[in-house]
Amino acid sequence: MVRNGFMFWGVMAVVIFGLGVAIPVANAQEDRHSFCPDQFEDESRAGWQQVDKVIEAMGLREGQSVADIGGGTGYFSRPFARVVGPRGIVYCCDIAPTLLEYLQLRAKVEELSNIVTVLAARDRPMLPPASVDHIFFCNTIHHLEDRVEYYKGLLGLLKPGGQLVVVDWKHERQKMGPPLSHTVPESTVIREMEEAGWVLIREEKFLQYQYMLIFQPENARSGPEKK
Repeated sequence: MVRNGFMFWGVMAVVIFGLGVAIPVANAQEDRHSFCPDQFEDESRAGWQQVDKVIEAMGLREGQSVADIGGGTGYFSRPFARVVGPRGIVYCCDIAPTLLEYLQLRAKVEELSNIVTVLAARDRPMLPPASVDHIFFCNTIHHLEDRVEYYKGLLGLLKPGGQLVVVDWKHERQKMGPPLSHTVPESTVIREMEEAGWVLIREEKFLQYQYMLIFQPENARSGPEKK
């Protein structure tokens, strides 16, 4: 059974799976992509995406909560859900209803009852304040129309000690990945995050085609500088 009693603030639309019933959504937006789920779930992705190493680098633990923004079919949401377990929760936020519907079915088959799919708005993920320990983006930020304002709006979503993680394509020509016009340089991400009130605390280098950046709210820094 899916978790219930979760309260969303403001005008919103949310789809929650459970018992084979989808809660209707109001003013559902058009899919932002014509992508089919297979494009996210290609088996070859496992070889270079290194999901387990990403999760380890995040420090994700049992009982925590994650917002997977632009999570689509739940390529990361599903392994997140296994790690956080029944005491944790994963919110997969996307503006594409068809991708969320795919995740609802997939999660039910895999018996992952701690995933909640959220039909997000284009300018915010539609989550309440202080609701998550981790905010996660993978190959998503180039879709955001005003990234600095979007990042500012995320500051209040974290619980104390929480963090924001960006995994995205390197801004260079490589055999894997989208055109350069659909990539955001790592330096641009860091600069825009700083403008929005975030500070880079760590960068991971193990991904072949992507960078991985970990941020915290600027006002959350305390003690010696992290390296």
